Amino acid sequence: MRSRFSAFVLGDALYLLETLHPSKRQANELQLLENNIKSTQWLSLKVIHSSDNEVEFVAFYKASPFAQLHECSRFCQENKQWYYLDGQQLPPIKLERNENCPCGSRKKYKKCCL
Repeated sequence: MRSRFSAFVLGDALYLLETLHPSKRQANELQLLENNIKSTQWLSLKVIHSSDNEVEFVAFYKASPFAQLHECSRFCQENKQWYYLDGQQLPPIKLERNENCPCGSRKKYKKCCL
């Protein structure tokens, strides 16, 4: 999950395509990924829970000042390669006042974007 988040941040659409399970790819998948990368500025990632093939995470992105994608993602491993299968979107998490602000300022949430 962390590597895919990093690929979104760095704009590596080819890596995202290669780590998406072949059964989930659309004909224009690379173009869709490139459009998503151009339209979203990802700020930070918080992994909440992980198991053998699932990762629950919250990814924060810029949107006045930020918004979040809370998801439980499923992965599978084939021939020693991990692939993203799909994800179930979950309700937004509540941020605590003393947590680091997801905007990337390194300030406490209560002193920054609250």
